[in-house]
Amino acid sequence: MSSEPWRSERKPPPPGTDVCALADVVEGKSRVVPFGRGWPGVEVIVVREGDRVYGYINECAHMAVPLNLLDDFGVATNAHRMLCDHHYATFRFSDGYCLEGPCQGESLTAVPLAVRAGRVVIVAAPPAK
Repeated sequence: MSSEPWRSERKPPPPGTDVCALADVVEGKSRVVPFGRGWPGVEVIVVREGDRVYGYINECAHMAVPLNLLDDFGVATNAHRMLCDHHYATFRFSDGYCLEGPCQGESLTAVPLAVRAGRVVIVAAPPAK
C-alpha cells in the first residue's frame, strides 16, 4: 500500500497479459494502453528505448491523475523522459524516477514488461539486463 493516502491502489493486469506490438511503440515515445473500463480500470504507459520497453501505471506520483491530459493514447515525451501534462513533472523512461516537478525524488509505479516474439507482455519480475 502506498504511503500517500490519495494514491490509488490500481494494479496492472497479471503476468502473461499481452499489452501491444513492439512496433506500436515508436522509439523514444510512449503508448498508453487501457485495461478495463471505468473504476478500477487501469492504463499502462509503455515507453521504448531501442528494443527495450518500460511500463508504468498511468498515474502521476504527485496526484492520482493520468500523465496525459487528453485521451490520446500517449504521454508527452522529450529526450527519453515522460512529461506530466498537469504539473509538468518529468520522469525517466528507465525507472520512472521524477527528475523535476512537484514529485521530484518519487517514482511512477512500475509494470514489468518484456518483448516476446515482437509483442510487449507483462512479466512477473523485471527482465534481466
